[in-house]
Amino acid sequence: MTLKNNRGVTIVELILAMSFTVVIVVILFAALRLGYKAQETGDRRAEETQTIRIIADRIRWLLRGAYPYVALQNGKQKLYFRGRPDSVGFVTTSVDSRGKGPEDRAGLKWVYIFADKEGLKTTEKVFFLDDVFEESGGKTYIIEPDIKKFSFEYFDLPENEKDGEWVSTWDEEEKDYLPSAVRVRITYSQNNREVEMPELVVSINVQKKLR
Repeated sequence: MTLKNNRGVTIVELILAMSFTVVIVVILFAALRLGYKAQETGDRRAEETQTIRIIADRIRWLLRGAYPYVALQNGKQKLYFRGRPDSVGFVTTSVDSRGKGPEDRAGLKWVYIFADKEGLKTTEKVFFLDDVFEESGGKTYIIEPDIKKFSFEYFDLPENEKDGEWVSTWDEEEKDYLPSAVRVRITYSQNNREVEMPELVVSINVQKKLR
């Protein structure tokens, strides 16, 4: 005689089955959410890295070409390098060979790096003009519009000295040599977050003392 199991699904078994299904769905949803967040974080970091690289590369390229140009003004030699806590101006050999403007064709140009309400900018002029220290004139380019904090420091290592120091100002009326390095600190805004860039230190590979 064959016995048949006519017992149906009990309420307890149904509840257990539903519970397991809910747990699996929750786990899958959490995994998908985690994956989405990881991708979002990765995309954000990639965007931040790209922005940092663009800013750092541009500033580094310009500063590394800093040239110790001196001009005679009012009977006194004047160094064409003005360093302030929030800006720096200098003559550089870093020119765009594809540029069509006179500031690029001259082989040397005056560059002024600063920040205002429109962002981090550079102004470029023909280096031998008498008004290079004036903020007006020249061509202005925006490097990064969402700048929050921006500062410079200059490493002062006089000739025949072993030890130097970081200073916040480089006065063109007092100095007759360029700083050995420039330190730049930048904080900018991206995706409603403030991003602090790694400290950028750029060496200036020129003769320290002008002859």
